[in-house]
Amino acid sequence: MTLKEFYRKEKYIALHAQSWRFRMVKYCVLLAVAVFTYVWKGLAATGLLFLLLFLAGIGLHFFFRWKTEAWTKSWGLYKRIPFEGE
Repeated sequence: MTLKEFYRKEKYIALHAQSWRFRMVKYCVLLAVAVFTYVWKGLAATGLLFLLLFLAGIGLHFFFRWKTEAWTKSWGLYKRIPFEGE
């Protein structure tokens, strides 16, 4: 797989793996958590929390990528998404 094909496949998965409704709820929850954390502990704690959430998200991404063999097999809650280039 070339770098261009790899990039296209990753972009396709990123755009099609979650529904728009799920994304809207996710960002509303993240915004509520950010506001609550900022009011409770301030900007430094909010920044640290989101840094930790970012690192956990990256780790979870690579865990799912490993378990699904680069998005080619279903595993757990993830169902294989047919790539338009296949």
